[in-house]
Amino acid sequence: MKGLFPRNHATGLANRSKILERVEIMFTQLSNHLYSFPDTCNVYVLVDGEDALLIDAGSGAVLDHLAEIGAKRVDWILHTHHHRDQCWGDPLLQEVGAKVAVPEYERHLFEQAELFWQVRRIYDNYDCRNNFFASGNDIAVCATLDDYETFAWHDYEFFVLPAKGHAGGSSALLVTIDNRLVGFTGDLIRKGGLLYQLHAMENRYGDMSGAIFTLESIQALRDLIKGEMVGGKTMPGKETALFLPSHGEVIDDPEGDMIHAAPDLVAP
Repeated sequence: MKGLFPRNHATGLANRSKILERVEIMFTQLSNHLYSFPDTCNVYVLVDGEDALLIDAGSGAVLDHLAEIGAKRVDWILHTHHHRDQCWGDPLLQEVGAKVAVPEYERHLFEQAELFWQVRRIYDNYDCRNNFFASGNDIAVCATLDDYETFAWHDYEFFVLPAKGHAGGSSALLVTIDNRLVGFTGDLIRKGGLLYQLHAMENRYGDMSGAIFTLESIQALRDLIKGEMVGGKTMPGKETALFLPSHGEVIDDPEGDMIHAAPDLVAP
């Protein structure tokens, strides 16, 4: 089966240009070593010397702008979940040496995406899980982000917290950057305690089990930033935690926003 998206490099670049032509391409510096980049999702760039690590990749357009923040290469891409707005630029970045790490329970939706689309039921379907936004092409995976384990890069250690809700196998990645606890939370929650997509809460026709999973994930994050142990891990710098979602603004009051979100998720 051929993939759903063009593999040709020039065609891919043209498509990216059309999609991003009305987007103001400009980094926002979040701290000394951390930047955000606007794309089909928020792409977060951690820079150490001339090396960069990305949290999600969007279209891959960030590659053409690395020099603006002093980076020369992308070493790793860490994904919060499998949706194509997060990862359709991976092949472009892999061509220049970037490696890809993905949530352990979504690995098949990256490296076996084409097989997934061969067997995914689309007619008379009561399976409403939000995997219809998977990539159309296989994406090679170099490592998995295992629940409650860590991923080390240079002097940084990312704690992998399972964050089911928006996607069934998504992860939140927590790490101390420039003396501040930073959580890359994917599409679990937006600023103000809002959901990114309400329909993603419906995993089976007529149910809202995604809301329960989201609530459980939010509670685990709340426990972490309150200094409690989760998955055998406590996190430093919790008093000034910052959450960075895949869409929308920076969440600079994570605990307040999560408190706001919880009642709405269980409201009748």
